[in-house]
Amino acid sequence: MKKIKLSVFFFLLFVVNIKAQIYTDYLGAGHNEGISITTSSNESFSTGDNTTDGSGLSPNLYDASRFLIQSTLGADYETIEYVSEIGYATWLDEQLNMPLQVSFLDTTWMIWDHFVDAYSQQWGDTNIIGNDNVLPYSFYWRMAWWNNIMKSEDLVRQRVALALSEIFVISEKSDLDISGPAIAGYYDMLYQNAFGNYRNLLYDVTMNPAMGYYLSHMNNPKSDIANNIHPDENYAREIMQLFSIGLYELNTDGTRVVDNDGNYVLTYDNDDIKEFAKIFTGLAPGQYYWPWEDLSNVIVEWGNWYNSFVGTINMWTPMQMFDNWHEPGQKHLLNNFTVLSGQTGMQDINSAIDNLYNHQNVGPFISRRLIQRLIKSNPSPEYIQRVATVFNNNGSGIRGDLKAVVKAILLDDEAHDCIWLNDPNAGKLSEPLLRYTQLMRAFNAGNNSGRMWNMGYFYQYATHQSVLAAPSVFNFFLPDYQPNGPIADADIFAPEFQIHTSSTLINYYNLIYDMLVNNYYMEVSSIANDAEMNIPEFDWNQLDPDDYVTIDLSDEFALASNPAELVDRLNIILAGGLLSDETLTTITNTIYQLQYTNDETITKAAIYLVLGASDYTIRK
Repeated sequence: MKKIKLSVFFFLLFVVNIKAQIYTDYLGAGHNEGISITTSSNESFSTGDNTTDGSGLSPNLYDASRFLIQSTLGADYETIEYVSEIGYATWLDEQLNMPLQVSFLDTTWMIWDHFVDAYSQQWGDTNIIGNDNVLPYSFYWRMAWWNNIMKSEDLVRQRVALALSEIFVISEKSDLDISGPAIAGYYDMLYQNAFGNYRNLLYDVTMNPAMGYYLSHMNNPKSDIANNIHPDENYAREIMQLFSIGLYELNTDGTRVVDNDGNYVLTYDNDDIKEFAKIFTGLAPGQYYWPWEDLSNVIVEWGNWYNSFVGTINMWTPMQMFDNWHEPGQKHLLNNFTVLSGQTGMQDINSAIDNLYNHQNVGPFISRRLIQRLIKSNPSPEYIQRVATVFNNNGSGIRGDLKAVVKAILLDDEAHDCIWLNDPNAGKLSEPLLRYTQLMRAFNAGNNSGRMWNMGYFYQYATHQSVLAAPSVFNFFLPDYQPNGPIADADIFAPEFQIHTSSTLINYYNLIYDMLVNNYYMEVSSIANDAEMNIPEFDWNQLDPDDYVTIDLSDEFALASNPAELVDRLNIILAGGLLSDETLTTITNTIYQLQYTNDETITKAAIYLVLGASDYTIRK
């Protein structure tokens, strides 16, 4: 009860009473009209003009921190300093050219093997081997995700993979919960395609068995009129609405096309859905799997009993085509394109992928979605057009180059130019998950064992968000969500507010209190236990001390005797310098009240207050 009262107090203090800082004007980075600067240096690179025209500037710590908030899952002070020294573009090139560092599927299997060994040692093989209730459930994937994102240095790829997971959605809130490797394999596919070509991404999403199971185009048969069987239309609808072109025809700048009567023009209708549904028939698992038996040599047949259960399907190997179950004949797709009769099923699928990939909507549609996930909820039409133009042609005649698209998004003036700080439509509410990952990475969370195996159920329950655990294919929040009040009245969008409620807000404050005061940073365990497992109960208090997760606050402790410096450092690391003067003053004065306590209490109180400030949670 004390924590709830404390949370309400800080919610009222920071969300209601503290107003955002107002910037009236600024000098530098091109704002030099009518200004003359003189300098004592005779070096050409130190001329006064370089100070104000922007040519002599590298990002400062605040700018670098804001850039890293947009482009990563969190960065420590040293990374912020490094980016401020070498500049955005150089650091981004380093990241974009970094090879793949992890495999979420391999890590999931590694963790699963660890637990099977632990189960066997504690309860014996007779209770484990062959027990249908002991399967590699989704919590093994959760542990793998946290382990990998905490350790890998490909920071931008990890951030973009998360963004893609909220566009091309599957979810453990389905029968996929049975198979952690299915979810891990799907995420690997997004992670690997993050800097690839959109055409390959769309194809791989289509052929992935986890997506096939989630949106029901796995085992989707051809028409059988006599038995009233028709191709499933689920994936055909969502690949258009959510993954490629959207509901309405778009101009390159993302605005909707209107007809002569001023009405929006639909991109597809029910007939188009039926035609695409014919395309996605005949696909079935590529291989079977059972954790206790080698099924790799079992021939996959349409209608085999293995097809009915996620736990017996190899969900990380692409689906295969059974042409006898694929809808024959012509298919009439978008932009008056006809798939000719006589093609194989895979030829049909490739023709359909090409038809969508080359649709004029894809550039602005995907560009807006990615900008919303990385930068801001309401990108200007000009911003969307600049990015969509890169999607359409990366400068070398290549369409769909996601590496070029990501670079265009992150380096665009609208992403980081200070002038946008004053725009009331700029910025976005930070997702709860991103606030969590940022805290962990900002202060180098770790443990002695090296097993950063966080299941994250408590955080998900409190904030309604966890990776690939959305309630539906429409993600945790809709891209065009408008909360009632000033945002809806202004006809702008704030997607993340769909899961930002009085309940999740209070829960968030209580969670960060638990983290900082009770040192409960991650929900890790040396051994997992599922309530439905047909094995003896496990005592959750039995945790290897080496698995306890801590954060490194040694540099912050050193500043505890100087609250102003401490709060300024936290403003850099966590808030990108966006805490208003009023917020900084309030936090600093509050910390002064704790001057007779210890360094740990002072530092953690300061972090708690920063994480609770509205100008921390609203990113610009």
